[in-house]
Amino acid sequence: MGAILLASCGGRGGTNVDAHSAAGPGGDYLSPPSVTATAVSTAGRLLLTGTAAPGLRVRVATPAGQAVWATADEQGVWRTELPAGAEPRLFGLSMTDAAGKRTVQAEGYLAILPDGRAAQLRAGAGAVVLGAAGGGLKILAVDYDRQGGAVIAGLAAPGATVTVRVDGVQRGQSAADAEGRFGVALSQPLARGEHQIEAADGEHQAQTVAPVSPAPNLTAGPYRAERAALGWRIDWLTPGGGVQSTIIVDRAEAVH
Repeated sequence: MGAILLASCGGRGGTNVDAHSAAGPGGDYLSPPSVTATAVSTAGRLLLTGTAAPGLRVRVATPAGQAVWATADEQGVWRTELPAGAEPRLFGLSMTDAAGKRTVQAEGYLAILPDGRAAQLRAGAGAVVLGAAGGGLKILAVDYDRQGGAVIAGLAAPGATVTVRVDGVQRGQSAADAEGRFGVALSQPLARGEHQIEAADGEHQAQTVAPVSPAPNLTAGPYRAERAALGWRIDWLTPGGGVQSTIIVDRAEAVH
């Protein structure tokens, strides 16, 4: 799965700048906006908190262009809210300067699940599941394309080397970053059917069973979501016209 930058959905106007070349005044780099936390209010509203360049407007938009806005404060923190949803929803995330001439887009789509959990879906890479607590090795997401190219993502101790086995055979290895997040691209495609996925960091193990099947044609929109035994499966269109399947894991068995 080659890495591709997915533009935020529903963007309008201005000059779009991707997440890897977002330059501010004087050529200074601008980190793309992000969502850092989600919560469900007592009134049933979905509360989003994130980061962006101080003073810039942040746009959270559906593929159809419906949007809510927020403005980052002096510390670069923004907050907004959305109505609750009974099905997973995808949003594009971007920030725009005061003149509306420059728009910096976040990488991928923001997926919001009915229980309020959120994940950043990234084309050609593993999903980044937000709000996942530490406390051991975890498999959080399984991504694969129609050819079976796959990435296993999760949490481990920062800097730990994580090895992934598929059906008992080692298929990849990667180091967790400073936040403990890892994404292991498998060395061989996943064939159709159920696969035993195991992650190990030398001290701990986590395992889950991933059912793999080709994504259907997306004729009703840019994505579809359904419940699977493992968790929520979201099939979604990438910028190159392909379809990627992301399974956000509800549970993974930890083995000590």
